[in-house]
Amino acid sequence: MDPISQVNPVLDALRKQLAENIDRLRKSGRLAAAGAAASSGPASAAAAESLQAALGRKLSALDRRSPEWRAAATRAFVETALVAEFGQGLLSDPAFGAMVADIGASLREDAQMRDQLDRMLAGL
Repeated sequence: MDPISQVNPVLDALRKQLAENIDRLRKSGRLAAAGAAASSGPASAAAAESLQAALGRKLSALDRRSPEWRAAATRAFVETALVAEFGQGLLSDPAFGAMVADIGASLREDAQMRDQLDRMLAGL
C-alpha cells in the first residue's frame, strides 16, 4: 500500500476527531466561532498529494531516532492536515495548538489508529 492510500483512512479519523474537538472547544469558549469552517467533502487526490508533500517537509526536519519522534510526527500530521483542509486561518486561532494536541492524543490512544498512523508516517 502506498503512503497516499494510507493517508485517506487516517484523514477520515482525523476529520471525526476534529468535529468532536471543535464542538467541545466551542462549547467551552476556547475556540472562536469563526475559527474554522468545516468541509464535509473528502480530500481530493491532488489535496492528498500536497498534504503528503507538506507533511514530508515537516517530517524531514524531525529526528526519527528520537524517542519523541512518533508524538512529534503525529502533531505535524494533525497540524498539516487541518491547515490543508481548513486553511491557514487556523494558525492564528489561539486555541489551535491545544486542539492539535487534543486530536493527536486522541489518535494515539486508540491502538488500532496508532498503529495505522505510525505505519503511514513511517512510509513518508
